[in-house]
Amino acid sequence: MLEASRWRRLALAIGQLSRPRSLAFGLLAAQPLWLAAASATEADSPEATTNSASATPANPYLYLDWFPKSQLDPVERHSLAPVCGGAFIEPQRLYPNSDLLPEEAPLRATADSSNWLEDGTAQLRGNVHITQGYRQLFADQVDVNREESTAYLSGAIEMREPSLLVRGKAAEVHTDSKAASIEDATYVVHEEFVHGSARFASREASGELILTEGNYTRCEPDDVFWRMSGGEIAIDNVERQGTARNVRLEIADIPVFYFPYLRFPVGDDRMSGLLFPSISNSDENGWDIAIPYYWNIAPQLDATIVPRYIQYRGTGLELETRHLSPSFSTEARLAGLPNDKGGDDEDAQRLINEGFPEELVLPAKGEDRWYLNLDQAGGNGGLWRTRIDYSKVSDPDYFRDLDNAELKVPQNVSARALTNLNQTAEASLTSEHWRASIRAQEYQQLVKDRFDTYSQLPRFNLDGNYKWGDWQLLMDHEVTSFDHDDTQTIRFIADVDDPTSETTSTRNFVNANRTRVDYSFGWDKQWLWGFFNPEITGIYLGYELADTFLADPAMDTPETSAGQITIDSGLFFERNDTLFDYEYVQTLEPRLFLMASSEADQTDFLNVSTSNADGGNDLLYDTSLFTFSYDQLFRDSRFNGNDRIDDADRAAFGLTTRFVDPRSGRDIFSASAGQIFYSEASRIELREFLEDVPRSEFAARLESRPTDSLRISSEVIYHDTDHTINRGNFTLRYLDDDFRLFNVGYRYLRKEEIYDTTDSYLVQGPVRQADVSAAWPINDRLSILARANYDFTFDRELEYLAGLEYDTCCYRTRVLWRRELDNDLADVVPPEELEFDEGIYIELQLKGLAGLGGSVTRILSQGIANFEQREVLKQ
Repeated sequence: MLEASRWRRLALAIGQLSRPRSLAFGLLAAQPLWLAAASATEADSPEATTNSASATPANPYLYLDWFPKSQLDPVERHSLAPVCGGAFIEPQRLYPNSDLLPEEAPLRATADSSNWLEDGTAQLRGNVHITQGYRQLFADQVDVNREESTAYLSGAIEMREPSLLVRGKAAEVHTDSKAASIEDATYVVHEEFVHGSARFASREASGELILTEGNYTRCEPDDVFWRMSGGEIAIDNVERQGTARNVRLEIADIPVFYFPYLRFPVGDDRMSGLLFPSISNSDENGWDIAIPYYWNIAPQLDATIVPRYIQYRGTGLELETRHLSPSFSTEARLAGLPNDKGGDDEDAQRLINEGFPEELVLPAKGEDRWYLNLDQAGGNGGLWRTRIDYSKVSDPDYFRDLDNAELKVPQNVSARALTNLNQTAEASLTSEHWRASIRAQEYQQLVKDRFDTYSQLPRFNLDGNYKWGDWQLLMDHEVTSFDHDDTQTIRFIADVDDPTSETTSTRNFVNANRTRVDYSFGWDKQWLWGFFNPEITGIYLGYELADTFLADPAMDTPETSAGQITIDSGLFFERNDTLFDYEYVQTLEPRLFLMASSEADQTDFLNVSTSNADGGNDLLYDTSLFTFSYDQLFRDSRFNGNDRIDDADRAAFGLTTRFVDPRSGRDIFSASAGQIFYSEASRIELREFLEDVPRSEFAARLESRPTDSLRISSEVIYHDTDHTINRGNFTLRYLDDDFRLFNVGYRYLRKEEIYDTTDSYLVQGPVRQADVSAAWPINDRLSILARANYDFTFDRELEYLAGLEYDTCCYRTRVLWRRELDNDLADVVPPEELEFDEGIYIELQLKGLAGLGGSVTRILSQGIANFEQREVLKQ
């Protein structure tokens, strides 16, 4: 690091020559260390005296302490990033007191000759080497003038401190102010991979390094792809930032940007300043240009302000701010686009020309559009905690039309794929045995032909947990108020072939207060050979319903209760064996889950309103069935939510076998299968009672991890009565230490085939989709990026990606071609008529400076599984 104190210490090292103190002048010259290193390399080479042609290739950048990867020792080579071709390595300091601070060590000097003049000037000539602690100075000659308080250095000047090297042709040091100026300077900051040169380099009394007609880069010296050069560059490593005036950014020796003033970080610290713009082009939006400004307000507070111009929509502004305190971590995001011009969507214009209402095809045209997100986590690590996760947009099409240029979307998925936005605020108090929480939650619906869901305003929970050895008592209490507008009306287009098919749908909603209490007492006993967990549970569920829209106002307090006994048990058998001299451990793990329940009469929860189409018709406010899988065999409830009591008596049996590597503990292969058997043919589902279904589907799961890099999994849900596969998937994930990434996936979901009214095209059918993606290196720097996501049901591609990545220590660039299904009109146009969008995206990251086109990284992270993990491994 170019710390100001280091330059001050270098000046002091020279300045000390003018003070009356003991100096040791030796006639044994000390060579500059880079020459000594070169001599050592030649001397140590076994072929140096026998075969000069096979000696280590010459290193033209040795004077910068630069060593190619081939010349590094194994430890240094292993710690080097694969994309880097070498490293800046400091030579060892092999002289007395080299491990001391300069102020704690005596000043020592050696030279070929020395002379004191009558006027008090000290002259050192020939291979001058001055040390004071870890500070060093090399020069051909040094003249110290005590009266003028200056020291003049000439010849091959070399100044060193830990992680710092400065060279020059001549230098002048003012020993009073500790300022120094160096002519024809080159510098290296080893730890930060920074180097450059300047016509003049001066160290001001404030400690700031100023480069006149200089340059700054973090590239390798033999491959300087980018540099900042020009008028004046100031580097302040106390503040860990740099400023540049009248400089240009050169990429591949071509000036691409001129900056009258620019601030940039030195190292990885944050600092205020303009970031590189984000530029893209699409058919619907035209040119989309965003110019972010980062404002480092305080160590615990910053903001990113992003003016944004969209050719076919208008000009807007985005803002992201982050704050960190001992009790709260807060992130807030806001974006606005006034008076949206509507974009240039040919498909939408075609529908409008055919007579469809413009306010349904382009409902946001002419409107002010905005996005708000607040994400806050609070707590003292013990008694209290808070959490706010609130997101809201002006209209359901916001993300599909705009997609924020620089701000993060609320979820780690494609913004265009969002179907709702979460709006939650929660606070809790926790003691040793109790936890009390209060929460307000609602969702903003982003699908235009769906009704809003119920809000929880509020939800109160009081949960207790007591343990005595293997015995445990759980007490869960919940009271929730479900709120919705009594009546909601939505408008949408029912038939895209009929301009007059505008449809209005209205639904009434039954609001309610729900109370649920669950008490359970059980024994959680485990042994090396198995486990046995019996539990007895009492459940109460009741509602207070608003009388509006009730079929029978007298039935406004339906309730039910049940007592349950569950037993979850399993055994572990294992044996050691070998296959082709490979040792492994095989296990056999049978598992039995039993549940018996008293009858919970829930018929009063069904058909409570005046219309079957009413939203509260079956009192389902936050409840759905779990997606059936092998893991669901052993749950005490089939429902995700608290609107139903699962009172179906049943026995679930599962069997798992594993082949385990005894050295790593890794499951080389495992297989599981199981099924649920019901004691009665009738059981409650979400909206009805099922009859004559004595058992569940058959669930099977296979998993394999033959190596640390490869994971394979598959799951099949088989209906043994109809002899059909209801759901299945296969996944292969590969990511190794060489950053080779490969994914294969296939999923199937049986659904009824539904055609349009004329039986011309398929509207809905079974889900049959394949996904193949890869990020595969050709060499240490060049990689292929690809993805193919295909829908076999509609015989069309969902998304294709193809691109190249070139990554070095200095920069990274990605070029990506993308073809994807355009979902902007998914609510209006049938699947058969959806069009495709194509585009070419370019991303350039100048490491240590800025990046251009960050949307490419977002596309790859959302499209290629484990891509973010690959990015972390490469750091």
